[in-house]
Amino acid sequence: MKKKSKSIHILIAAVLFLALKLILDRCTGMGITPAGASTLSLFIATIYLWLTYGTGWTSMLSISALAFTGIMPASTIMGNSFGNSTTVICIGTLILCVALEENGVTTLISNWFITRKVVSKRPYVFLFMFLLANLVVCYFMEATAVMIIFLALAKGILDSLGYTTEDKFAKALYLGVLWITCVGNGATPIGHPVPLLMLNSMAEMTGAPASWVKYMLVGVPLSLVTLVLTLLVIRFVLRPDCSKYDAYDVEERRKNLQKLSRKGVASVVVYLALIVVWLLPDFIGSVLPQVEAVLDRVGASIFSLLAVAIVCAIRVDGEPVLKYETAVKKISWPTVFFIACIFLYASAFNMETGGINVFLRNLVSPITSSLSATVLAAVFLFFVIVATNFFSNGVIGTIGISVGVPALMAIAPVGFVTAYGVLVAILCNMGVATPGGSGFVALAQKDGYITGGETLKFSMLVILLMYVAVMLIFWPIANLLF
Repeated sequence: MKKKSKSIHILIAAVLFLALKLILDRCTGMGITPAGASTLSLFIATIYLWLTYGTGWTSMLSISALAFTGIMPASTIMGNSFGNSTTVICIGTLILCVALEENGVTTLISNWFITRKVVSKRPYVFLFMFLLANLVVCYFMEATAVMIIFLALAKGILDSLGYTTEDKFAKALYLGVLWITCVGNGATPIGHPVPLLMLNSMAEMTGAPASWVKYMLVGVPLSLVTLVLTLLVIRFVLRPDCSKYDAYDVEERRKNLQKLSRKGVASVVVYLALIVVWLLPDFIGSVLPQVEAVLDRVGASIFSLLAVAIVCAIRVDGEPVLKYETAVKKISWPTVFFIACIFLYASAFNMETGGINVFLRNLVSPITSSLSATVLAAVFLFFVIVATNFFSNGVIGTIGISVGVPALMAIAPVGFVTAYGVLVAILCNMGVATPGGSGFVALAQKDGYITGGETLKFSMLVILLMYVAVMLIFWPIANLLF
């Protein structure tokens, strides 16, 4: 019965495609071509399949089906999907994150933060240090692995202190890990496929790539403000009983800390070197233009492949720093397929043979003509941060970019549009209220410390506070930077 009910979604997607194709074929006067009508219809049907089946085989199906729309030849389809540099960067960083996880780097960093003397007998300082460690690690690593590690760490501490699923302190810790992991996932593009995807999709549309450094000048401070908001919600809204925390023994926990292994050191050095190479062009362009030119010519994707090869080739104590077979098994291939598919559509939307961007601009022009660019951006950003709590963050981010960017480009300068796109890339990761928003919610709820109702209620409060902070502080900052 379940298989039958699930299969209906394929039929619904097919009907949705045909209905949209019939409608869009009548809209050629608004700039869209027959090939563009087929492509846009297929994209919307694909979104439906992503929401019902996930992003694995559905992405491969969509990539294959696009070849029949006539918008681009098969060689271009493969080059703009699996051959795209963004896809390669994501594969490389996902593998390097496996190296950090396998060699204990994440566990060591997290334990270092929560074994400082300052956390002794101070529950809110402990919460701050625990969540700060969560945030710092999440700046550089794939978020799913980070969340699994920090939830396990949190459960171990709560069990040792005698906290149960009914205690608000335990609920606060689990909610904090959920919120901070998600905001950290959007704070930098390093090791995070969704922000990287949004930035590159936007660059395809605007022709103006966003600097990673400037992105982080928005994302990192916003994540730190969200950390403060998290602690305020815990202190004044949840108001947990922290009395059991007095039994937390910093000295005893510190005794169990192990030094980083030689393989761990090697994996950290390689990953940090890769990050330096990625960010270097933003710092040396005016001083060493020749070096910048070489780095740009080689490209970020090549260096990520080189870094993977190095950690797999280096042997420490007779073993490779990372076993290639382990890495291939542990990375999320559905994420890779999704990235390849989304970037393919970002390219298709910009092709003159489709006229899709022209159509989208004309479609929303009645709204854009009556609203200022700032108000329109605020509306789009509100849609993104709320809708991503109920639907896939990648899907909502894609909608925010593919609809919002063309609409804003018609009435605002490129820098303004880039600032908007950066905030979409950050905010679409805040799917913290329901399991439909992201798998992180399901992970946070699996141990029973937080219920669906509690997650929804407290998460939406954090979301609204974060949106206010964005519009009052970080929207002006982003506009200044870009």
